Amino acid sequence: MVALAASARLDADDVLRIRWAEPPADGTSLTLRRDGAAHAIDLDGEAADLSRLDLTPGTWSVHAADAEVITTDPGFSLDGLAEYARRPRGRALRTFRAPSGGLRVSVRTVEPYAEVTAVHPGEEKLALEGFLAYGATPADAEIVATRRKTAQQVPGTVSLTGDHWHAELPNAPFAVETERGFWDLRLGGLIVATWIDDIPDKKNKVRFPARHVQRDTDRVRVRAYYTDKDHLAIATTVVPNAEAEAA
Repeated sequence: MVALAASARLDADDVLRIRWAEPPADGTSLTLRRDGAAHAIDLDGEAADLSRLDLTPGTWSVHAADAEVITTDPGFSLDGLAEYARRPRGRALRTFRAPSGGLRVSVRTVEPYAEVTAVHPGEEKLALEGFLAYGATPADAEIVATRRKTAQQVPGTVSLTGDHWHAELPNAPFAVETERGFWDLRLGGLIVATWIDDIPDKKNKVRFPARHVQRDTDRVRVRAYYTDKDHLAIATTVVPNAEAEAA
């Protein structure tokens, strides 16, 4: 048997709200199951408070009594994911629809990081915008690009308004490059990444325009890019002037 849900969304307080297409019988409880473990929670109307459950990391299936909950709803919205990530927390829950149609709840441990929502490659500086996810404001609100091979650093500036941040990194200091280099970003020690947009593998899907820093006989190409883990980073390459002009 199955229980049909028209929609199922998890709010920022870890309350699962289900709008039933075919409501279960009164007094029915929800059960989350994974690898032989099960946690039951009473339904309060169409709501079930999952914050009280000791859910280990992994994917849990959702059942109403002995019936699996089936839904056509994706289980989340991008606005809802952003609102959820703005709350300080060490454990993140997320609802989603499995390929079978079954309602699932994923559970994972999380740490604070800087979520990127906009990237603006300017001629003189790279500007970034985002919000602080899963934690409080870092004590050191400075953005720093660190070269992987040599640990050279290029610092930038950060302004904070609540949990929203705006950062700027100048392009000119990257003219120290002598070969191809890769620079990782940290904002006050936090990873700088885009994880809330639900687009995996951004390294092969998102490409930002390059900017060039002029030197005597060549130029350094500076380009923001996403890593394999969807962290935002900077790639630098020394190119002849003619090639830079054609890019």
